[in-house]
Amino acid sequence: MENIVKNKKLVHAYLFLSPDELNNFYHALTFASEILCEKNEICGECGDCKKIFAKTNPDLLIFPSGKNIVVDDAETIVEKSYETPMNGRVKVFILKNIDTATTQAQNKILKTLEEPESHSIFLLTATNENKVLQTIISRTQKEHLSPMVQDELEKFISNPPKLFREYFDFNKKFLANEIETAVKYGEGWLGKTIEALSSNTLLDKLKLADEIVSNFSSSKDFSKYSAKVVVYRDELRSFLEILESVLRQKLIVSPLEKSLAYGEIIEHINNAYLEIERNVSINLIIDNLLMKILEIKYNNNLI
Repeated sequence: MENIVKNKKLVHAYLFLSPDELNNFYHALTFASEILCEKNEICGECGDCKKIFAKTNPDLLIFPSGKNIVVDDAETIVEKSYETPMNGRVKVFILKNIDTATTQAQNKILKTLEEPESHSIFLLTATNENKVLQTIISRTQKEHLSPMVQDELEKFISNPPKLFREYFDFNKKFLANEIETAVKYGEGWLGKTIEALSSNTLLDKLKLADEIVSNFSSSKDFSKYSAKVVVYRDELRSFLEILESVLRQKLIVSPLEKSLAYGEIIEHINNAYLEIERNVSINLIIDNLLMKILEIKYNNNLI
């Protein structure tokens, strides 16, 4: 979107859409920074960039201050939109998760989008387009965001851009295998990957799920893997979701015959979810699922 900024082809409102909340916000923040930068590229040297990094740029306004945008936020947004920029030619408003805003708040914001001030640009984000008022959608330019490719995301996590480090307090260093595991789980989504890196338990679950999919190949290993999964008996649904995520990635990159086998395992995981709801013995659910996984892997040469 940088070329749009440099070519001055901006519209007054954009809607960033993807299933990942953090991904949406970071894209909006990056775009806002490009708009406000004197060189339109986040140079890091101009006055606007320095103030953005310091979170003190008066022409970059981010809402909500709390969990969701409410009427009070909407009234502030409307009021601020009439004020002229303090540094440059435009003010940029980032409205995070507009899909979780109350209907009353969305309607108030709508009035501003219908008759925008020439100096105000609105960047809205949402994970669920269906919960955004259709009248708001019709007054924005939709940007459907795609997941990053694995290599790109690994580089991002290993050496995050300054803008990301400043706004998300992300300065931790991770081992290469931790990043690789988290990126696999994240499926290209920034927020999902950060979630994995922020939770030691989640990383451990990911490693175990990957082990089961890649290394579980003999009945001799049955007791070992059963004992490892039982550790997460109180979080079994969470572990199964992670196992399903690992299998989906295998399914995407594998030949048809193997993809069908991975899909069959996913079906048995879905049955396990139902068994959890029916209060079937957790040990029995785990053992039955592992037996099915071993059987399917053996019958389809996945061993």
